[in-house]
Amino acid sequence: MSILSKIKRGGEDLPPRIILAGPEGIGKSTFAAAAPDVLIIAQEDGLLGMEHVAHFSPAHFGEVLDLLDSLIAAPTIEYKHIALDTVDWLERSIHAFVCQRDGKTNIEDYGYGKGFTTIATAELTLLLNKLDAVRSKHRVGIILLSHVHIKPFTSPDGTTWDRYEMKGNKNFTGILREWPDACLFAVYEVFKSKDRGSNVEKVVGGERVVHTVWSPGWDAKNRLNLPEALPFTEESSWADFCAAVKANRPTALRERFSALLKTAELSAEDRKKWEAIDLPSIPVPRLKGGIAKLEKLQPKN
Repeated sequence: MSILSKIKRGGEDLPPRIILAGPEGIGKSTFAAAAPDVLIIAQEDGLLGMEHVAHFSPAHFGEVLDLLDSLIAAPTIEYKHIALDTVDWLERSIHAFVCQRDGKTNIEDYGYGKGFTTIATAELTLLLNKLDAVRSKHRVGIILLSHVHIKPFTSPDGTTWDRYEMKGNKNFTGILREWPDACLFAVYEVFKSKDRGSNVEKVVGGERVVHTVWSPGWDAKNRLNLPEALPFTEESSWADFCAAVKANRPTALRERFSALLKTAELSAEDRKKWEAIDLPSIPVPRLKGGIAKLEKLQPKN
């Protein structure tokens, strides 16, 4: 086979790999448990009241790798999603596993920083490669959950502020953030309000929301063309996420563009220009911009 024959256009259409980070109790485990036919690898006891969900509680990190090897080797599996709850507890499990394997008392015994930056991250990379192999062979979605903590952050210009970060060593969490198709951040949205007739401020709100893009206050990203924020209710957080993914796929956006173009109020000359657009060649941001313009050109009811 010629090496040139391996050149492809576009990516393989596989279920997404996502990380959902957020404070304790916000509904991360509930989000993962709502995924269809999910198998949850439970590093911590966060599945109380979810007896209907298939779960695996490993005695040590080696059993996680053994489970993934078995799933990779299987001709077919019954699961459509695999979730890991949570990656910060996974890091502790990796530390215990490699120390026992190598006869170390703790992760710092490997030498200055080596245990965190080399040994633990090597095991994490192995885990992610196995998750990718399961995903590719069996077309399953991957969901990783993580707790967060508030840490001070100093920008290159010297400005300092507090922000949410995934719990764990920065090298470990850095690899995790690079890997998925989306890093989502769930938080309670609060606002400051002043009482009428006074200058006393109070905090109001408390609605849950999941952010999909980076902010000075948190890490987030997505390659799924998602809106900047999504609702995160206990009843429909997973359904809302899936609906957003489906609606923002390039094929769905092109279909939306074409449907709006048919009913848009345009002059004959303008319509000719719009219809001449080669939709498959248009980047998603420009496609969304075109959709926004066409929505304003729809007939008034």
